[in-house]
Amino acid sequence: MHDVASQTENASLTRQTSASRTKRRNREDAPSRATRASSPTTAAARPTPARSQPRPLDTRKGEMSSAAKSAAKRLMVFGGTGFVGSAIVEEAVRRGLAVTCVTRTGTPPEHILAQAWSANVDWLPGDALRPETYRDAMGTADAVVTSVGVLPLPSLTHEEVVRGNGDTNVVPARTAKELGVDRLVVVGASIPPFVPGVAFGVPGLFEAGYAKGKKMALAFARDEFVGEEKKRGAVVLQPGGVSGTRYTGGRALPLWIAMSPVSRLLRAVPVNAVAELAPTPVGNVARAAVAAATEEKYAKRFEVIDNLRLLREFDE
Repeated sequence: MHDVASQTENASLTRQTSASRTKRRNREDAPSRATRASSPTTAAARPTPARSQPRPLDTRKGEMSSAAKSAAKRLMVFGGTGFVGSAIVEEAVRRGLAVTCVTRTGTPPEHILAQAWSANVDWLPGDALRPETYRDAMGTADAVVTSVGVLPLPSLTHEEVVRGNGDTNVVPARTAKELGVDRLVVVGASIPPFVPGVAFGVPGLFEAGYAKGKKMALAFARDEFVGEEKKRGAVVLQPGGVSGTRYTGGRALPLWIAMSPVSRLLRAVPVNAVAELAPTPVGNVARAAVAAATEEKYAKRFEVIDNLRLLREFDE
């Protein structure tokens, strides 16, 4: 009898304890249920996140949204796979500009393709001497940059050197003028007067093809693209030797190893005639080209930026 009474009492206590626990859980869960009940449960009722602005370009990832491209200033670059031209294209992309690069194949070489920024460039197959290959794309450009040139190698004729340094810059510039593009940047050269075959030819017979071609490009920019009306702006850059890493046949040639120390020594000389002979870092030329293509102070005027200014005004 004692065992039965004890079991009955224990069962009663167990039921009371269980009921007590249930009430306590109900009290503890009540706020949580109230909160869930008061919260909207449909997607339509959730707050809509603020629309984000187009992300700025991150050249490490090679990203540029289509919205950012459409809002950016548009540059068309000729010679953009070369030593100086590719540095200009990279700098333009870094600044968030929309760049179209006209090349013969429409595909950059491997050393450029391996760079993240190349994914943000529109590579257009075309020939600088054949405007029909790029005219349609040029019509939307805000500025045209020509960085085309050939060295006076023994394998080239005089006419080929003139065409490679003159016509290849003049034809795109003339097309840009016809299409209403109002900014032109030409990468020329500062030619030391003592370099045979480059600065001078045979007196009374012909002018060196390299110098003649560069002068043709400068004269067109000054006299025809800008002219007396000054409705358009043109800048001619005239670097001397350019220091950096040049690629030839897919191989890197670190010119800066030899040229950078020489540049520092010559720039330290307090005589402009000596300092202006210093090699210019390719980055300086690139920064000057992009500035000339985009900054308002270069609009509706003609200007030459010589080697000394490239060294002093566009250094990092």
